Amino acid sequence: MNSNHPTLNVCRRIRFGFVAGLMLLLEIIAVFSVHGAATNESNISMAANLKFETSPLGREFAHADQKTLPRDWQKLSGAIALNARWETNDSLPWFIEYQKEGRDWITAGLTTANKDKIGYGLKILEWGWARMEKDGSFKHPDNYHSASFFIEATAHSILLLETSPWHADFASQLETMKPKLHAAALWMIRPDIDALNWPDDNNYPRIFGDRRYAHRRFLDAAALGETAVIFNDQPLMEKSVWLIRNGIAFQFSDGVNPERGGHDTSYQALGLNYACRYYQIAASESTRSELKPTLEKGFNWLTTRIQADGRIDGTGNTRTGPAAELGRNGKPKQLDYRTTGIVFAYWAQLTCDAAWETKARKVFELDAGKQKN
Repeated sequence: MNSNHPTLNVCRRIRFGFVAGLMLLLEIIAVFSVHGAATNESNISMAANLKFETSPLGREFAHADQKTLPRDWQKLSGAIALNARWETNDSLPWFIEYQKEGRDWITAGLTTANKDKIGYGLKILEWGWARMEKDGSFKHPDNYHSASFFIEATAHSILLLETSPWHADFASQLETMKPKLHAAALWMIRPDIDALNWPDDNNYPRIFGDRRYAHRRFLDAAALGETAVIFNDQPLMEKSVWLIRNGIAFQFSDGVNPERGGHDTSYQALGLNYACRYYQIAASESTRSELKPTLEKGFNWLTTRIQADGRIDGTGNTRTGPAAELGRNGKPKQLDYRTTGIVFAYWAQLTCDAAWETKARKVFELDAGKQKN
């Protein structure tokens, strides 16, 4: 056929348009991948989570409180903070959530290949499980919310260790903890307990309920979802999905995950941390597609509160900073630089966007400087 034949020229134009369009599409995908406009699905696995938790940034900053083991850790009971005081005076309050620090020691041990740190972390968790009631609850005030922290920390610790080269070293301890973990998670979704904590309507006395706290949706979802992964438990997973969807619907249009009706940078970071963990470890593909826009909006709002030097602007916070609530220990709740740095680093991994890691480093470095002073 003649090279100038009209039909051939039309075909050439169509082919050129298709190729040009395909190249443009590939460029768009590449740009979104580099700049973190979407999460990178290759980082959705427990192995990827272990890689994040044991990253150099974590070794340098996130595990700063776990750099040095107590000299006599093997002789210690494993009780942490208020719980250690309760051991000597049981008229004082105790809260199971303090034992979540075991996860931090385990992660620090995995990061530095320090078996003793892992052992101490497990001892801290075991102290908590030794005080669980037969029905899976813990006998102290606010036990549902407090337990959710501890359940999540234990489930995450088990998943980390079972994914790590250290699994065989601690397998027997993990197997001993598993039935107790499962019992506590099942207690959380027991109909009467669930009805007491999660009927998200206007008839429930909100001062006692979870309605006002966005981070609890993602925390509870992570606790139940990670436990569901360990035991392949469908009811636990279904409740975790319900909580995620509740959290998605609860977010303000500007990306704020509200706490007591307004924004709080520290609790925004805390909730995003648990939401990221759920996204990476427990969520199905369809649930990830629902959760992704909520994460993106949440991070985009949080970054507006970070100044160029890494300082957190806590103006208007409802719970931490200038208008701080009092914590369990009776002290005002401070701005949480550590969790904010961690969650920015987490988002950097999930999006493959180094700009978020730069933000994380600035927050970490400013916090480290404040601690020295």
